[in-house]
Amino acid sequence: MVSLALPVLILLILDDSGSHQDELPGTNDPKWMWVDRYTAVIFKELLARSTELKGDTAQIKPRYFVYVIIYGSTPQVWGSGEMNIKSAVEKYANDGNSFGLGGKLGGTNAVAAFQMAYDYLKEAVRNERFRGSFPPIVFHLTDGMSDTDEGPIAEQIKQLFTDDGNVLVVNAYIGTQTNLSYKGPEDFPGYINLCDVGTNEDNVRLFNMSSEMPSCIRQNLVNDGIFPALKEGARLFFDVRTKEMLKHTIQVVGSVGSRADRTTR
Repeated sequence: MVSLALPVLILLILDDSGSHQDELPGTNDPKWMWVDRYTAVIFKELLARSTELKGDTAQIKPRYFVYVIIYGSTPQVWGSGEMNIKSAVEKYANDGNSFGLGGKLGGTNAVAAFQMAYDYLKEAVRNERFRGSFPPIVFHLTDGMSDTDEGPIAEQIKQLFTDDGNVLVVNAYIGTQTNLSYKGPEDFPGYINLCDVGTNEDNVRLFNMSSEMPSCIRQNLVNDGIFPALKEGARLFFDVRTKEMLKHTIQVVGSVGSRADRTTR
């Protein structure tokens, strides 16, 4: 159950390297803009799931905490580090509804970003705030191009755990160059093996370092009709066509939305 007593930690690793100045194929927008949009989608979903209506008044209960790392040649922490979702959304709004991205951080040292994430998470999972909660979820938003191989450090992150399970690593590929063909959410089967991914080395690396989707998340997505064709064994690897997956992957067991009749504290 996600609650004030058992909040969930969401860690976002945002690629803002020079290649993100390039337009996403098939669009007129640079890749960094897609990273910004998708991160905003996650923030809005977390805020909605932390908001309750009491009469005509909306009350925000910080059931989620976020930690954001932005990287290029070197990683940097956004904001004040670990923030509850209310504080994070306020900072985002005060900064002009922007994370300050622009494809302006040079090369792509993903290893340094994942190392920073690991150093933070190994302490966070032992922290009284999170150690009994649903495990932290790491969202890595990137076009896949990297000067380094973050696979090994990602495996170390996946070995960290709370009382409720191992840390989950999600890779959101800002691109569409895969072998998986689908029309939309209604027939998206998920990425299950390398045949779905294709031969691109960057995509293969991202797929291999992604966690297998827990049955609770998959069942929620199927039962709620978000991705009714989602197969067992799918990885937490998605391409730019599946932005709704990023939003709904947060739909962990017991999480609550902005409903007036909810009383979880």
